[in-house]
Amino acid sequence: MGVLSGIDNFTGWALLQKNTPAIEKAYAADGSGNNDIAYFKSVASKLTTPEALLKDYRALTFVTTAYGLAGQVDQTAILHKLMTQDPKAPSSLAQQLSDDNYRKFASALSVWAPPPFSSQSTIDAAIAGFKQHSFESSIGTDSVSLQEATYFSRNAQGITKLSQLMSDKPLLDVVRTALGIPEAFKGLNDDQQVAILKPRVDMSQFATAAGVTKFVDKYLAMDQLNQVTSGSSGDPVLSLFSNDSTGDPSLTLSAQSLAPRALNLFA
Repeated sequence: MGVLSGIDNFTGWALLQKNTPAIEKAYAADGSGNNDIAYFKSVASKLTTPEALLKDYRALTFVTTAYGLAGQVDQTAILHKLMTQDPKAPSSLAQQLSDDNYRKFASALSVWAPPPFSSQSTIDAAIAGFKQHSFESSIGTDSVSLQEATYFSRNAQGITKLSQLMSDKPLLDVVRTALGIPEAFKGLNDDQQVAILKPRVDMSQFATAAGVTKFVDKYLAMDQLNQVTSGSSGDPVLSLFSNDSTGDPSLTLSAQSLAPRALNLFA
């Protein structure tokens, strides 16, 4: 069970908004990650090369979790390239991958002279990242939607460019769902995605915590609507475009959209 077991998304979100520090403290008190933290501290000084980190599966699991890449722990070839290339070089793998977490990982671990974990500050940063991502994963045990809402709330404020949203998969998932854009969107190229998002995303709303919170509320409402209507037999493509209260066109398809037909409409 996660930290919000048995609580619906709206109640859970309200609790997280008011009591995240207390909930996070209670999660930490459970001690589920203490052994992993202790192990990482004990071996940090021995992680002197990318190869040394890759050979220590437990330490690698810790580090990938710390940088939001827990699901990629077995992708050792990719991780090795990220740790041995200049992440700022246009030809680097970090620049080619769409998920911004890869670039954060590469930026932190691409310099090995001295090794990244020879500094207490980088060890502390990895531990903080591990705690944060582990906490959010615990939320996801109960509700992936709340996990994404928490991630969005923590990372969206201050974003000013559409490209920043598009380079972070969890952020983009929240935006796509909040705007009612169907799953077929994921199969479009960058230019097509920009064409759909640009007239629909007001970046100024992410300038404040209140704006971010309001957008997350919209995301959770749309997510709930998608769950309720997922069994509908109606043809969602017929209502692809509708007008919101401001008169601006917005996509209204639920998650059950027919991908081929939606792609044709976006072409």
